[in-house]
Amino acid sequence: MTRFPHAFFARVLCASGRSLVLCAALLAGCSDESDDTTTETTTTDPPTISIKSPLEGACVSIGEVPDVRIPFLLDVKALLLRPPGYCGDTKACGHLELSANGKVVGRGSGTVVEFPMIGVANRYDTFDVEIVVVDDGGAPLAGGEGSVLRATRTITTAASCDKGGGA
Repeated sequence: MTRFPHAFFARVLCASGRSLVLCAALLAGCSDESDDTTTETTTTDPPTISIKSPLEGACVSIGEVPDVRIPFLLDVKALLLRPPGYCGDTKACGHLELSANGKVVGRGSGTVVEFPMIGVANRYDTFDVEIVVVDDGGAPLAGGEGSVLRATRTITTAASCDKGGGA
């Protein structure tokens, strides 16, 4: 026999084929442990975003095809990326807006955002690219110390980067 009569009673009821619900209720209500609870708080790092590629100042070979897209590979930390309208009240959640020379040209919700070259007047040029994390309403999200969560890169596009520019 066990030290605690309620444990014995619960075993007898379970063994006699009574409802599992009754057994669960009895066991849940009886405990030999203390009712003291501890609350553990965790701190999370502020969200960050950075561009892994293309490298700063890179020459990106885009050839002659009009619908070429330049992928920007991102490193994202402590940030939830979701399509517009899917974040709700979730903290550190948003989607990405890619701007080239001050004009928004692409959006995304993954760690790769594309810069579409179709419709760009001078496709062989130097571009100041900025990727900003925005909330469902389009307002920029804040990173550490209240700064806007963004990453920037300057790239040059050419039909061919044979002179060693590389992407």
